[in-house]
Amino acid sequence: MKTHLIILIAGIALSQLDNSAASSSENSPARDLAAAKSLAFGGIGVAGLMSEGERNLRAVLERPDASQQLQAALAHATPAGKLYILVGLRTCDRAAYQKAFDSLAAPNDDVEVVRGCMVSKEPFRQVLSQVQDGRFDDYLSKSPR
Repeated sequence: MKTHLIILIAGIALSQLDNSAASSSENSPARDLAAAKSLAFGGIGVAGLMSEGERNLRAVLERPDASQQLQAALAHATPAGKLYILVGLRTCDRAAYQKAFDSLAAPNDDVEVVRGCMVSKEPFRQVLSQVQDGRFDDYLSKSPR
């Protein structure tokens, strides 16, 4: 009897570990997106590869709960992460985007932006204005390379 009880408890504990690991990996792209160090869309670098940030954003946008994940990640995001999240919300949920945009305290800091082979520091508010103008929207409508 004791052996069965121990096996039952161990089985329950292991199933809970599997569930939390699956949940954690499901939220990984949103978490990684929030931690982005730079903003980059389109082909970057000499090879013209997709940035990790864009790849994470695309992964989040494929999920049915994309808007909720993006909104949850916004509170603890880096400046570059906030910009990615706003571009994502603008794509999948305009009402949530507008609410997030209106409530965002735009820092005076610079954010690293990668465009092709060029890496620069740009004022956060300037890049935020570009997000508002829809300058990054087309990148997500194109199929990834």
